[in-house]
Parts: sequence; structure tokens; C-alpha cells
Amino acid sequence: MTNSTQPGALESGAPQRNSDAFRRALGHFATGVTIITAESDGVRAGITANSFNSVSLDPPLVLWSVKKTSTSWPTFAKAKSFAINVLASDQAPLASQFAKSGTDKFKAVDWKPGAMGAPLLGGVTAHFECARRVEYEGGDHLIVVGEVGYFARYERRPLVFTQGRFSLAIDNLDAASTSADPRDSPYPTFLAMLRRAFLQRASEFREEAHSVGFTMNESRLMYHLELSPGLQLEGLARVSLLDLDAARDGVASLERKEWIGRGSDGSLHLTVLGVEQNAKLARLAHGAEASKLIRFSAAEISKAREIIEAFGGRLDNVPAYREPQ
Repeated sequence: MTNSTQPGALESGAPQRNSDAFRRALGHFATGVTIITAESDGVRAGITANSFNSVSLDPPLVLWSVKKTSTSWPTFAKAKSFAINVLASDQAPLASQFAKSGTDKFKAVDWKPGAMGAPLLGGVTAHFECARRVEYEGGDHLIVVGEVGYFARYERRPLVFTQGRFSLAIDNLDAASTSADPRDSPYPTFLAMLRRAFLQRASEFREEAHSVGFTMNESRLMYHLELSPGLQLEGLARVSLLDLDAARDGVASLERKEWIGRGSDGSLHLTVLGVEQNAKLARLAHGAEASKLIRFSAAEISKAREIIEAFGGRLDNVPAYREPQ
């Protein structure tokens, strides 16, 4: 905890005194994830950004921001247009690929040139092709405003970014009207029941993790590091579905707690204390689940696991459904 002065706050204080904590607080505002692309003189550029926002409908203006020191900005500055590619829920690896500098970001990427010249990425949930209009100074960033010339949207669920990690957009059942509550239906779908069960259990697990000193990001890092010891920071961030900065913050915190150690080559591993803490959280989680399952037999639990696993498979890999005779 850093500069915590507000009751109940994980971290609080003046941004100038702890920029990392300030960035983590900003991360509590959930956003979509975009890749901004442009091309000039045969050079393509792409930047992962969650700063995209609508400005105006008439005229149709949007904005995004970029670090002044970005090595990709010179290409954007020369290009007359850019494209906003709004990522779909299965494109977190693509977001990570375009967040790196000094690499061929378009390598093995499905893309095509847009009507206005900027690359359009495949598999996204929306495209906005824009003419670059103006840039404004914004501290260490430039705020870029563009006028949308063409757009397209697709029936794909968007990727969400919050608290330093990639997430999914899930309907909030508690916000729905009581008449639409799936529990009121005599035959609620498995999807509705699984979704409600996930949200409830995830909320409980968050409290269990906090009770033994984990943040949610730390629990993710520890879990994956126990499965794959020796990962470097970037690899650990990738398998944990965390932003690199969030992973770096989490690793630094875990090192201060002496729950993880670092090899001379930068590889990460759990310490003896870290293994103990992971086991403590696992016992809590398994105990909480066991208390819910105590009234069911081993055979019933096994059948429930089989049913849930069936919903994790592809529909084209299972026999067609037939009405019972």
C-alpha cells in the first residue's frame, strides 16, 4: 500500500508523489482496446491504445492520445489518415503485439488497406477510418483528433481493459429488470446460470485473495508462475493477460513481499514463502467451493464437471442434439 490516506483505499495521495499508484487508480476506469494504424511512404505504423473516445457526431470526430516520444508517431504525423481498429475479445495477444516497440508489428497479421489508406486489421469488432484534423498538446502526450470518413461494425464481443488486465464484457444481470431475470424463467439457459455463478464466485475469490494479502493481479501472476517457473516478465504478463506495466508493478510488489525471486537472467520463480502463500490461497478457494458442494455426492460433482467441460468445447465437435423419444 502506498501513501494510503483515504479510509479503505488501497492507495491514495497526490499523483506527483507516486505516479505508479496514480496510473493504477486510472486503470479502474474500464475501457475498450484499440489499435491505431496509419501508413505513409510505404511505412506502416500501429499503436495499441485505450485512449480512444468519441468527440462529436456532427461532424463525426474522434480522438486518441499518443506519447510524444513514441517511435511510431513520425509515421502518423506524415500520414493524412489513420484507422481505429476496435479489438474483439479474442485479440488480447494482438494488443500485446502492437504494444511493443522495435518489432515488425504487422508480421503474420491479417490486414488490408482501407479506403482512406490506413491498414484495417481483420477480426475486429469495429473500424473507423479517419482523416487527421488537428493535434493538441496534452502534457507528455499529444491528443489527436480525426474526422471519421468510413466506419464498419461486426457482431463480435469487444475486448475490455481494466486494472491493468484484459477482460471480457459480460452483461450485468443485477442491472436488468426483475422481469428479465433468468431466475424467474422456468427454464433458464445454462449460459445465464454459468454467467451468474461465475460473477458470484469471482467476487468471493477476490475477497479470499485480499484476506491473505493478494491483489487480483498478484494472484494471477503467482498462479501462472507456479505453473511455469522461469518465465521472464514479458512472458509472465502475456500468459496472465496483464498489461506489461501492471505485470511489472505486480512483480515489484511480490518481490518486496519476498514471494517471488529473480534469477541473474531475469527469470522469475516463487520463493519458499511464495509457495506457502499460494498454497494458503488455494486452500481458501478450495474450502469455499467445498462448502458449496458439500450437499452433493462425488458422482453428482463429477457429472457437473462433465457438463461444464462440454460447454467449454466447440459445437462442431459434439453430436447434434436430438429430442428425447
